[in-house]
Amino acid sequence: MPLQSMVPMLQKAQAGGYAVGLFDVHTLEGVWAVIEAAVEQRSPVIVAPFLASRRAMAAFIREQAADAPVPVAIELDHGQDFNAAMECIRAGFTDVMLDASTSPYEENVALTRQVVEAAHAVGVGVEAELGHVGRGQVYADVHARRATFTRPEDAQRFVAETGVDALAVAFGSAHGVYKGQPELDLDLLDRIRASVDVPLVLHGGSGLSDDDFRAAIERGISKVNIYTNMALAALKAIRGRLADPEVSYVEVGQAVQVAIKEVVVHCMGVFGSAGKA
Repeated sequence: MPLQSMVPMLQKAQAGGYAVGLFDVHTLEGVWAVIEAAVEQRSPVIVAPFLASRRAMAAFIREQAADAPVPVAIELDHGQDFNAAMECIRAGFTDVMLDASTSPYEENVALTRQVVEAAHAVGVGVEAELGHVGRGQVYADVHARRATFTRPEDAQRFVAETGVDALAVAFGSAHGVYKGQPELDLDLLDRIRASVDVPLVLHGGSGLSDDDFRAAIERGISKVNIYTNMALAALKAIRGRLADPEVSYVEVGQAVQVAIKEVVVHCMGVFGSAGKA
């Protein structure tokens, strides 16, 4: 089916008490794996291409989605400025994220509002981040990281002042491989959920347990971003296939696709999106 914005997907997920996965990809094997998993699981899905040409990847994802009987969205993940968002909108992305989370609050509001106004004029959804999720290898101490957590009163103001469609919040997760044990502040998530009505997003999903995901979704998360778990699974598959001196390049690519798909299928089951397309 044609591509569609993630906004109605996330609104439906919010009402239904489950979450839709965003899966970051930078190869064709990754795109195939994610969309095959979505079709097999009858799940809505959000694909976020990076590193490769955004226009070329968007065109490829659009063609793959056309043959898929499930909703597929394409989002810019962690766009750093207005120009990046506009580039992706012109390339056919259905949604964009403007991440000015390391900027002062007023600057974050101004940049986000600028993107929202331009994106909404052409029917594109917008996600932003308030608070800062950070990286797992840097933020080993969750207590030291609390200074960057999202404050509910700020979230309420931010949504009202920007008009964003979804809000990524910081409450204990981190990007990449964790140094230390992640600890989610679910009470804080409760307060954030009570302060805004837009779908909430969990970044830094890799490294959390299935129980962590379920608890966060139960408390109001409607979208989860995944990359590292897929990358680690793909790397393991590559190493395993290279142990065979007769292995072909094609077989290595196939192993990567299978490994990524297994991660995505598992995530869709945990997030509760399977069967929701």
